Amino acid sequence: MMQLTVEAVLRNRETDALYSVPASGTVADAVETMTQHDIGAVLVMTEDGLVGGIFSERDLLTRVVAVGRDPKTTPISLVMTRDVRFTSPATPIEAALALMYVQRRRHLLVIDGPKVYGLISMRDLVYQLVHYGQGRFAAEVRAAASAANN
Repeated sequence: MMQLTVEAVLRNRETDALYSVPASGTVADAVETMTQHDIGAVLVMTEDGLVGGIFSERDLLTRVVAVGRDPKTTPISLVMTRDVRFTSPATPIEAALALMYVQRRRHLLVIDGPKVYGLISMRDLVYQLVHYGQGRFAAEVRAAASAANN
């Protein structure tokens, strides 16, 4: 059985676009990008093209809304998550999910050396397991349901 990797997740997504906002932008800019593309996080890029951080729905709730900041005037660099967790394209999906769970993150940056491949979410990984997992996920769900009913 072939092991599913993060690279497969990126390959099987509807789009390979990498959505980002400049570090000089505002929270409103990030929210507009996230809403426009129906995504839960964006990369925040520095002037020299490096990943400066990530801004997610959770950042919006905890660092903007909960403390009463104005999204139109709040710099994204003030409220982004700077400690971006990452993985490589060759990482097995299960390992990426375990990393997200242990580190309490919903998104991982996929990089290999200096090359940024994308940003993946828990949702992306679960989708990959359900649709391309060769029945492993469905079998586990059936087993759990059967055990719960007995």
